Amino acid sequence: MGEFDGACERSGIGTEPGAGLEPGTGPGPGTGRERGSVSTEFAVALPGVVLILGLLLSLAMHGAAQVSLEEGARAAARELARGEDPSAAEQTASRVAGQEVSTAISRDGEYSHVELTRPVRLLGLVELDMDQTAEASARTEHVPAAEDSP
Repeated sequence: MGEFDGACERSGIGTEPGAGLEPGTGPGPGTGRERGSVSTEFAVALPGVVLILGLLLSLAMHGAAQVSLEEGARAAARELARGEDPSAAEQTASRVAGQEVSTAISRDGEYSHVELTRPVRLLGLVELDMDQTAEASARTEHVPAAEDSP
């Protein structure tokens, strides 16, 4: 066995990777050309990852804003259906959907229509040239006046 042990040591078989070679030229990690490549790849990919996460966050905020806008339109339509003043319906819409909402109220026979509009903002900061809208309609109840009842 002694003959083979010496042959293995001289040929580099069975020894650590890169043993007997000059530093930085062996097949192991930390070689001269590969040193720092992971840091470089991370630095190149990081802005793209941050951009994608920002867009996903903005999309989630846009969806939540749309849900609150629709809820505000429904709440204002319910107010009108109960026979409340249009100003009370506008206040309800602003309370539920936010102060920057513009409200349009119309009546069509027995039905009241509410349309809410709000500008679209990217990450809540940059206003885009787009609007979010939500509409709701409700049939107005006809409640007899107190003096008309027997």
